[in-house]
Amino acid sequence: MSRDGYVMLVTLLTPEEAGMAQGLLETAGIEALLEDQALSAVDPLVRLAIGGTKLLVRAEDADRARALLDETGMLSPASARPAEEGEIPEAEWSAPPPEPPPEETAAFGWSGPRLLFVLAVFAATAYALLDEARRHRWTPWGP
Repeated sequence: MSRDGYVMLVTLLTPEEAGMAQGLLETAGIEALLEDQALSAVDPLVRLAIGGTKLLVRAEDADRARALLDETGMLSPASARPAEEGEIPEAEWSAPPPEPPPEETAAFGWSGPRLLFVLAVFAATAYALLDEARRHRWTPWGP
């Protein structure tokens, strides 16, 4: 993708990330443009449909810009490749899935304050229902 001597360096999912990358490049003296920034900010579903915000740089500055973004940690090496290379490395797709984290000892994976909060809400709800039933002399077995 090129437009008046510019090439797409990378596509970033959020316009905020793209704005930070643009600012970083412009601080280093590399002219950068953003494409689809306003459209990406409208709605997360629209953002996914159009592929995010595109960061464009001049063709002669592309290698320097990519190296600068890699060096500062803005991009991972895999995402720093040009967007035209859509192939996923074999080592990435053929690797076994990561081990799931160890199970927590509490029920449903909840522990500490979260579990206490859920139990307190349950107890308060049960007390309110029983109190309401007592005031109206209601029983689950009829009048």
